[in-house]
Amino acid sequence: MPFTEKQREYFNNANKRWNFKTGATRSGKTYMDFYVIPKRIRARIGKPGLAVILGVTKSTIERNILEPMRNIWGSDLVGEINSQNKCYLFGEMVYCLGAEKVSQVSKLRGSSIKYVYGDEVADWNEEVFEMLKSRLDKPYSCFDGALNPQGPNHWLKEFLDSEDFDTYVQKYTIFDNPFLDSDFVKNLCKEYEGSVYYKRYILGEWALAEGLVYPMFNREKHVFSGEIERVRGCRYFVTIDYGTVNAFAINIFEFDGRKSRMIKEVHHDGRKNGRLDNEAYYELMDKAIGDLPVEKIVVDPSAAGFIQTIIKYGKYIVEGANNDVLNGIQEVTKYLNYGLLTIHESCVETIKEFQQYSWDDKTNDDVVIKENDHHLDALRYYIYGVARVYNIWMV
Repeated sequence: MPFTEKQREYFNNANKRWNFKTGATRSGKTYMDFYVIPKRIRARIGKPGLAVILGVTKSTIERNILEPMRNIWGSDLVGEINSQNKCYLFGEMVYCLGAEKVSQVSKLRGSSIKYVYGDEVADWNEEVFEMLKSRLDKPYSCFDGALNPQGPNHWLKEFLDSEDFDTYVQKYTIFDNPFLDSDFVKNLCKEYEGSVYYKRYILGEWALAEGLVYPMFNREKHVFSGEIERVRGCRYFVTIDYGTVNAFAINIFEFDGRKSRMIKEVHHDGRKNGRLDNEAYYELMDKAIGDLPVEKIVVDPSAAGFIQTIIKYGKYIVEGANNDVLNGIQEVTKYLNYGLLTIHESCVETIKEFQQYSWDDKTNDDVVIKENDHHLDALRYYIYGVARVYNIWMV
């Protein structure tokens, strides 16, 4: 495969101690590294110091870096990670370590490092990166890293903007990769349209998560009206965000294999209407379901007692929700932009939350304000844990 202009530019000019490619997803950032890594390692063979590859976890290193390189160079030059967290690469034994926690890189403390490759650097523990500053201590030591940008107050952005270090930084947008299919690019742009993820993953910007979490939500596009009739061949699911003092939120969804409709909500506010116990909540849920053939109930994973109550009666299949907030929000964003999720007009609390649910722009991280979120949490459980899994049409 030929290289893009941006990739050739990096290969020829990234000769600083710290070299970074930052920008959009699928923009070709990492592909060039499958040729940069062997170049760096072979230039330092026989010289003192460790060679290291760092990623969020060892499994992401294998998936994102080693496996693709093995496909290019073969297993004789790109080995497997062994029990000592080392891998034979281009004539050198290279440490392959996770950078999510400081404890994962304890082997590097006190050691001189001649080369580091960093995958998904913005997702690392900051202390790991700080440790590297004093370990790359040889005249020939250098670092190559690739990342998707996050918020503008991220600790790594401060380093990249600093003039105190010997750095080369190259920015990518998705449009810098001419080998991507135009329909793929169009669809990816549509997935993230109107969200902070468009700025980060399409334009490659360090964008602040601020304002509404789902600004693309539109009543004309995403709210439907009229009588709800059971549709033959559809599947039905229930998701619940559990609360005693906070609201107890029930969402009921209809799924046709591609599109999802939220057809009903039940909202019990413990502050306004009094607290209920798990037995009462079960009765509330059972009444809301009625005679619908519900396939599965997905519940807030913190509600272990309520999950046990559902299990006790043996009427429904129940499981704890996947509560990955940020990835769940990205998935809901896709479904809204593709028009694969609609809400019945009777779900007034859910519609109201869409118009209020916001990012907390006073933090350095991507954090939502924990208000106006009960039905949207339950909706996220459904999209990320049910629709995403069963939707064979979703890109």
